[in-house]
Amino acid sequence: MELNSYMSYMKKIMLLVICTSLGAEMLPENGAMLNYTQVFFRWDQIPSAESYQFTLQNMATGEELELNVLENSVLQTDFMDWNSTYTWFICALFGDGETPFCSEIYSFDVNPLPDYFPDDINVSNYDETIYQDGVTIMDFESLNFSGGLDRDGNPIWFVGNENFEERFVFTQFLKNGNMVGFGPGKGYEIDLDGNIIFETPAGINSVHHHITKTSNNTYFLISATVEDQYCPEECNDMLPDEIPWQGDIFREIDHDGDEIWSWNTFDYYDLTEYNPYYVEIYNGNLEMDWTHSNSVFYDDNSQSVFVSIRNLSRITKIDYASKEIIWNMGETDFMNEIYFEEDLNFSQQHSVQVLDNGNLLFFDNHRYLNPELSRCIEVEYDEDAHSVSIVWEHELPLELFSGSRGECDRLDNGNTLITVGRTGNTLEVTSDNEVVWHLEVENSGFDVTMYRSERIPNLHPIAYSVTLANYTGEIENSYVAPENDILEATIHNNSWGDGWHIYTLLYNDVEIVSDNIFINPFENSTFNIDLSTFAINSGSILTLEIYPENAPEKIQSVDFSIYSSVLLGDLNNDGTWNILDIVILANLILAGDSSNPAGDLNNDGLQNILDIVLLINIILDGL
Repeated sequence: MELNSYMSYMKKIMLLVICTSLGAEMLPENGAMLNYTQVFFRWDQIPSAESYQFTLQNMATGEELELNVLENSVLQTDFMDWNSTYTWFICALFGDGETPFCSEIYSFDVNPLPDYFPDDINVSNYDETIYQDGVTIMDFESLNFSGGLDRDGNPIWFVGNENFEERFVFTQFLKNGNMVGFGPGKGYEIDLDGNIIFETPAGINSVHHHITKTSNNTYFLISATVEDQYCPEECNDMLPDEIPWQGDIFREIDHDGDEIWSWNTFDYYDLTEYNPYYVEIYNGNLEMDWTHSNSVFYDDNSQSVFVSIRNLSRITKIDYASKEIIWNMGETDFMNEIYFEEDLNFSQQHSVQVLDNGNLLFFDNHRYLNPELSRCIEVEYDEDAHSVSIVWEHELPLELFSGSRGECDRLDNGNTLITVGRTGNTLEVTSDNEVVWHLEVENSGFDVTMYRSERIPNLHPIAYSVTLANYTGEIENSYVAPENDILEATIHNNSWGDGWHIYTLLYNDVEIVSDNIFINPFENSTFNIDLSTFAINSGSILTLEIYPENAPEKIQSVDFSIYSSVLLGDLNNDGTWNILDIVILANLILAGDSSNPAGDLNNDGLQNILDIVLLINIILDGL
């Protein structure tokens, strides 16, 4: 383009140029100490970068991993080892052959496994064609900690006891990447690093067996309660007329620890409904173990709460709104009002869940029955017809009988994960009862007991980064030049999680745009914001904030220093070209200061004598 034509063209162009720096943290943080080997890496977007070379190195062995990626993030699940130090850096690659820009070198450590980690872990019957791939999170209850194993039994994650009074017993993996569990008397939500996000208040100090978090961000839990009641006829003659009964209160509390719902077994079960066995073995020490509840499940579809009462071999469905009992299912010898006539012959069950099809799935310990063969059963019921039936079951062999603990989980591929309580075994079975994965865990020759386990694809259901389109300039003076005043941003989802992400644009700390976008697993999603509709003053600060709806604490933000409707060459933003602009530009060039994007008249990413020549000719052409 000839100079005069170029100057004429320049007079007509009004650009919206945004100087910016990404506010995302570098992940993992420099010097981090990790208790897991699946690591999410994220870094700042580099101006004009078309791709990145990601380099990760084990400092002790020298083993190196190099990846070329298009986004400013990567999830690495199979390179890290325990008790190792790693360094990593990225190099931005440019399409015009420009010398790559490389970041500083960052480092982190993967901690050694604790001494109390099980010393004997074996996997057998593994069929990769029908196994649900992923990480199995479980509690190693007899060893007082929780951890995660891959399909080969290799440790992937653990949480120690340092942050808890005694231990953390895992009960639930959340979509925000946190975990729920309990210790003696306490319920917790923790992050992957073991930091306590939520702890039950001091007024609830008898949490046991189960705590779970709902999609409403509330927690359901079981806490013990004791009342003095009559001594039934099966009591030892040496006992008084009244003895302490231990029942349970099922509670729902919010994130502030305030109770919003509760249900006390003493208020809704008749005291004639008891198991004589626990009266007969009561000797006056402590309390008579009346209910011994072990799970609570809130079903949003039916607005009901399902509870498992182990010592009555009973499952109760409770209407959430009225708190009235809809039905009881189980051992009718301890039941005054019988709703289902069919005898499913289960006993001392654990971990009742509601499946997507409305059926119940639970672990039938089958204790005190003949023969004592534990099993996992799926139960279908019809409330109108008062009928119930077993539609699927997997009976375990005699050597895997577990008198207590245990859980069954239905996996995404239709298989079922069975935690066999006291035996140290966890199995994955198909709907045809074929065992396709069998885990056995021992320590010092003894079976490791477990309450529950859960299979997840990997440790990171939320692993995303954000980039802005037309992001250019220098590292120290980067900016975005939106096309047609449209700010374009892309969320790069490296994870298996999905859900709504909220994005908000702030101007002078005041929200001017707020919307959401649904993010699918392992996909990139782009959204646009029209900036032309806002009267934004030159030099103002904008902030773009993005966070997952179910994890607002994992927010990412981009700050903008904006020069609105800037005329190239108008260095003082007074709406015209004159000698003052030449003086300002000359001083900026002499000072090596390229912070004012209006000075780059030929759009070559530099400010030098060529820009001064263009500016002089523009002024002369306008006289």
